[in-house]
Amino acid sequence: MNDPMRPPDAPGGAAQGRAGAGFGLQAVITSPQRKLALIDGSVVPLGSRVRGATLAGVSDSLAVLRKNGERDVLLMHPDIDKRPARRARP
Repeated sequence: MNDPMRPPDAPGGAAQGRAGAGFGLQAVITSPQRKLALIDGSVVPLGSRVRGATLAGVSDSLAVLRKNGERDVLLMHPDIDKRPARRARP
């Protein structure tokens, strides 16, 4: 049951409900035979249409949509900033 008095940024609040509601890239499935992306709660095969664009590419943690010559990259974890690891000096 949803608590209407809970602040939106509290765990289990409205902000978490929106994130879990199935918006954006949720999963990718790749194999030698097929490539699929779970976008906005729908399974989309490579080359199919979603959000008015065509799913043009899928990799381990992203999906590429193309529309009118422009590309939109959907990230599985958009809030994570990846950086190369530093090497320890000998």
